[in-house]
Amino acid sequence: MIRQWDIRGKCDGLTADPYTGQVIATVNEDLHSSLYRIDPRSGHVTHYLYSRPLPHHGGTDAITFYHGMMLISASAPGTTGAAAPNKAYPAVYAVTLKQRTHVALVRPLFYDESKATAANGPHSGHTVTLGLTDPDSSEAVPPVAPRFAGDFMLTSQGDLEQIYVHRAGTKAQHLSVLTLSRSVDDTAWATAWHGAFYATDHDADRVDVISGVFRPGLALVAVTPCNANSAPATCPAPGFPANYLGQLNMSTGQITRVKLHGASLEPQGLLFAAR
Repeated sequence: MIRQWDIRGKCDGLTADPYTGQVIATVNEDLHSSLYRIDPRSGHVTHYLYSRPLPHHGGTDAITFYHGMMLISASAPGTTGAAAPNKAYPAVYAVTLKQRTHVALVRPLFYDESKATAANGPHSGHTVTLGLTDPDSSEAVPPVAPRFAGDFMLTSQGDLEQIYVHRAGTKAQHLSVLTLSRSVDDTAWATAWHGAFYATDHDADRVDVISGVFRPGLALVAVTPCNANSAPATCPAPGFPANYLGQLNMSTGQITRVKLHGASLEPQGLLFAAR
């Protein structure tokens, strides 16, 4: 361990601004959410409150910096309001921090019932209406990805969908929806032949290293069957195993289990670091 910062609340979203090196953390992903900005050099922690009650009546979760924008997923929609999906509920917020007032200004990037192009399945190529109930993890798709390179991606975990946003935040913004064969949490792409994937194992209280030689563009996912909307109340269960590492086919949405050697792994958070 190199450094530790203490914040109040249940932390779920955590990332760093690649331009400033500041660490951003969101807390309380279901309700009464807020965020913290941490200066890793000084250790100074600043608490930010959102500028208004979040209109999706939930909390905030994953954070991704994309083309200078801070994008935060609108998690647990409808916790205190009408059930999701709801056309008035944002799925992702673009957030601006006001340093003087410690206020986080929010504006919607797109909504739970926005229009999108189906990227696979029987409606492939046609316009569909989203019905998101579980906006969760997000990523900036690297240029080496075989599809949707350079897009912003949001995973709707319980719905078994990923939403890819082309030219996010511009007038030419366009959404595509990829239906997945399994529920997933984090997604990470190999960006070099040599490096490692890092996976958090919630139940084991550890971070595991997945080493090997990886083809640039390879997409791995933390598969979370028990987080699907169709999962039984008692889980794991038949047809709904514990978390495992999967490989995502970005054309078909099919996920296959990755064969591993060494320690057992039940991943949730996932990222790749080139060497």
